[in-house]
Amino acid sequence: MFSAVQPSRRTFLVGAGRFAAASALTSVAPFPAIAEPRPHRIAASALKDLAGAVQGGVVLPDDPFFGDYARPNNLRFQTLPTAIARCASEADVQACVAWVRKHGARFAVRSGGHNYAGFSTTPGLLIDMTPLSAITALPGGDGLVKVEGGALNGMVYQALERLNRTVTHGRCTTVGAAGFLLGGGIGFNMRMFGMGSDLLQATSIVTADGALHADIQNSGEGSDLFWACRGGAGGNFGINTSFTLRTFPVETVTFFDITWTTDVGEVLYTLLTRLADAPPEFGSKINVTKPARGSGDPRLTVSILGQLHKCGTTVEAILGPVLEKASKTRIDRDIAYWPAQDLLSEFTYPYFYQEKSSYMRAVDITPEAVAAMIRLAERMPGTSMANAFKFFQVGGTINAMAADATAYVHRGYDWLFSSEVNWWNRKDPKSLVDENLAWQERFYATANATTRAVGAFQNFPDPSLKDWSSAYYGGNYARLRRVKSAYDKADLFTYQQGIKPL
Repeated sequence: MFSAVQPSRRTFLVGAGRFAAASALTSVAPFPAIAEPRPHRIAASALKDLAGAVQGGVVLPDDPFFGDYARPNNLRFQTLPTAIARCASEADVQACVAWVRKHGARFAVRSGGHNYAGFSTTPGLLIDMTPLSAITALPGGDGLVKVEGGALNGMVYQALERLNRTVTHGRCTTVGAAGFLLGGGIGFNMRMFGMGSDLLQATSIVTADGALHADIQNSGEGSDLFWACRGGAGGNFGINTSFTLRTFPVETVTFFDITWTTDVGEVLYTLLTRLADAPPEFGSKINVTKPARGSGDPRLTVSILGQLHKCGTTVEAILGPVLEKASKTRIDRDIAYWPAQDLLSEFTYPYFYQEKSSYMRAVDITPEAVAAMIRLAERMPGTSMANAFKFFQVGGTINAMAADATAYVHRGYDWLFSSEVNWWNRKDPKSLVDENLAWQERFYATANATTRAVGAFQNFPDPSLKDWSSAYYGGNYARLRRVKSAYDKADLFTYQQGIKPL
């Protein structure tokens, strides 16, 4: 069993994330959430009952670590809970579900707390899964690994490094593995191995009736629930206590990080259309970055970051002549896989942000569409932080699966597009933030209209989306509602954009 606690760079980053979160809250003033929750009172006697039932402990507001445990990654949603139950076992999870059902208490479940829309915050009971975080290599020699429901990505990385294995994984070490997997899970390996959720072989989940459905799979009892857990997003069907993942042996990769400061529109168009034909071993993310206000240089830059697994070609051959226009080029060949992930990793501290996403096909991207995006990006008011619009390269193995094979419906696309607005409320007045958010809506609408982009990534939840069920789940939403009705007819697990029972 791997507990992923021995010191390493990834362990340090996980710990540093919690330290940064504590520092960030003391350095910024509160910014109102989009929808302030109503006050929620829980009787002292009820909390006493909970403390007696949860072996991992219950943390109350007078605890010095309360704010650290409760703080979300998106500081727009600084709703503090009444209490935090720290689940150290599946029995603790079952006790929490029984308790919220008995007392009618509002609640949310979290591990990493990175939900973009604050759906893992609550004024009631916060069910903290992070103590339940063991990672186990299963016997049999078939490369299966079991990850408990509270593990963070950084813990998973460290355990897999010891095994010389990998999966589809993200860049941020402090993201919870559960939320990552349940909503699809993107990363530089996804074009080669599939979405993170595609690698899920089994999961255990406590449903609204308190029952533990252990190691449900793609066939047999609970197969409908298993289907829903592969892209149906967290917080809808129960509390997942473990995930069994298919893994792959690691090899050396080529790391690349390339930036262009001139002809950004032409470069962006070339990348978005040319890379659609790249082999599945090529994984990349393109950023178009707007510098922070007052930085002295308002120009946009285009950059591409990623890796290439061995496949008989090179980064230079894939990118072609556009590489000659780059202002900064770093291409490192034959790097051991996990040290390369240190170069690709992203450390994020809590701040204020809004993100919007959609999916694009390269065939629908025209020079005129890219030019329209560039013009609007140049006119972004900007904030005290750098902002970007991004393209995560999808396709490859992802598109080999049918849209209804799992709950993750977004197949047949080349790019996951995302527009962000980042800010610090102490440095950016609300009027400026509102101006940037209004700009973002115009930019998003223009980008979607000119490229025929559709849908939205359920792991980038957007509270401003009107038709969110269609955007996140498309034609799979009707089946997801049937699964919801079968396991949570009373809608115990509910939130603003939660799947609704029939």
